[in-house]
Amino acid sequence: MPSDVKIDLRVAELLASRLCHDLVGPIGAVNNGMELIEDEEPGMIEEALKLTAGSARQAANVLQFFRLAYGMAGGRLGGDLIELRDLVTGYLGGGKVTLDWSVQSGAGGAPDGLGKLVLNLVALAVEALPKGGKLSVGVQPGSGGLEASVTAEGPGAKLREESVPALNPDVNVTDLTPRSVQGYFTRLLARRAGGDLAVDTSHPGRLVFTVKLPA
Repeated sequence: MPSDVKIDLRVAELLASRLCHDLVGPIGAVNNGMELIEDEEPGMIEEALKLTAGSARQAANVLQFFRLAYGMAGGRLGGDLIELRDLVTGYLGGGKVTLDWSVQSGAGGAPDGLGKLVLNLVALAVEALPKGGKLSVGVQPGSGGLEASVTAEGPGAKLREESVPALNPDVNVTDLTPRSVQGYFTRLLARRAGGDLAVDTSHPGRLVFTVKLPA
């Protein structure tokens, strides 16, 4: 697949819709905290400050994750991926999804944008854990190159129904939605790096998202 893979305008619009949706929660919580502070009710100020600070921190973490996962800056993330661990941890927000990070620093022969690809695999895997669980992220030498994988394990772990056709290599972009565009976009990144996206759904409660890249 050539390196100049293009993003359809509809895909860009769907990604924008998805990002805005994911930011509504933490930013809305900041607004709620500010309203509580303005009320100045006895005993509420400290609680409101904690709510506002925590929500603002989560919004900042999500924005930083999005900046590298979807923006130009992520294209420069190559083999030195240890720095991404804290970024992914912040994105998960200490919630119902935990992280097992098995990425070695300075993966030899890693293409530019490998880090961006890993972040998108993470975003895709998080969608498959509606009830929480564990993400296992790994990058290691594979047959003739590198293999990046993210495993999602947890109760009820599965692909969203609308995400299944979106992971078909021949899906029409007009059939994509803000809730299914992540798989399509991740496949584009994998192809631009010279590989492709594979999804193993053979084990109940466990999904493995893998991209094999040439050396």
